Amino acid sequence: MKKPVIKCKIKEMKTLYVHIPFCGQKCFYCSFVVAVGQERAIDRYLDCLAREMLSYRLEEIKTVYVGGGTPTLLSAGQLCRLCGLICEHFRFRPGIEWTVEANPEGLTAEKLTVMKAAGVNRISLGVQTLNDKYLRYLGRNHDARSAQDAYRRIRDAGYTNVSIDMMLSFPGQTGGEIKEDARLLIRLHSDHFSLYTLSVEENSRFYTRNIAQNNGRGQARHYQWACAILRDGGYAQYEVSNFARPSKAAEHNLNYWQGGQYIGLGVGAHSYLGSIRSWNVSRLQEYFTRIEQGKPAQDGSETLTPYDQMKESLLFGLRMNLGVELEALAGRYGCFPSDAQMQKIDDFVRSGFLVRSGSFLRASARGRMVLDELCAQLV
Repeated sequence: MKKPVIKCKIKEMKTLYVHIPFCGQKCFYCSFVVAVGQERAIDRYLDCLAREMLSYRLEEIKTVYVGGGTPTLLSAGQLCRLCGLICEHFRFRPGIEWTVEANPEGLTAEKLTVMKAAGVNRISLGVQTLNDKYLRYLGRNHDARSAQDAYRRIRDAGYTNVSIDMMLSFPGQTGGEIKEDARLLIRLHSDHFSLYTLSVEENSRFYTRNIAQNNGRGQARHYQWACAILRDGGYAQYEVSNFARPSKAAEHNLNYWQGGQYIGLGVGAHSYLGSIRSWNVSRLQEYFTRIEQGKPAQDGSETLTPYDQMKESLLFGLRMNLGVELEALAGRYGCFPSDAQMQKIDDFVRSGFLVRSGSFLRASARGRMVLDELCAQLV
């Protein structure tokens, strides 16, 4: 028999995500909502974002994340306007984490200066690899030297919080290449790393070309090699795919993994407010039409029960190295995992995939290798 729980009301500040879909070209692995070769539509898109923001006017937020696409494809003037719209329509304390995704190509000193003056204090740089052979394979629009130059420009502009994306486990990539790439990236001395294995998704060019990704065992081995090098380089892993220097963990992403609330603006963006998750239309022209006709951009929504919310927070929480506190989830949502789920959890603990650490439940190093499978069994 389960013990009774008391649901605690917690006032949560939200995070803000703004999607900028424009790209100079679409990378071969990309399956995201992007608009290629449509730079002439950027000003119109900013007009629509301004209208969409009116629905949340003066909402208080705790982080800002501008993602894409390639936000830094915008001109310095357009970036200035975008940042100004965010400052005008939302309330936040000075110095909150404000991230903008950037690609090395087109990232000028002027753009960096404009963003920093507006309050942007964190850049997420899409390097992926410093091996030119694999940059060409991925369809990236930069080479290793331009990535290194872009990184130096970011530092010269005064940014003290820089994240680098690293991708690995390409077909045919050797262990030596992976290790060398990780060591070269570490020499840039970024504050944060996001580490991803290549995944072939629908709507990507790799998918249409029937590119076969490495099997799970090979990906796990490659991931473990890179993780070890990052740890030796002074980066602490705090989530399955993320590593940081002290005090440099990504607050915006932590909010997702901790089941927090968020506002999503722009084409294809998702929001999670109260118990409702919603998503905007994924086609740029439809987004324009709806906003310009005074209609909401929302394409659909679903209402999550307290049990659904608890279950999602449990699964996302297991991605973090700290893990998740079941008692805290019960207090937040008013319910515990089901008896069947608790039995599964106990089985995974006995098998060494999960670990109980005080009041927390977390994935072991072994469990992180098969975390998607574990979570699928807990659904």
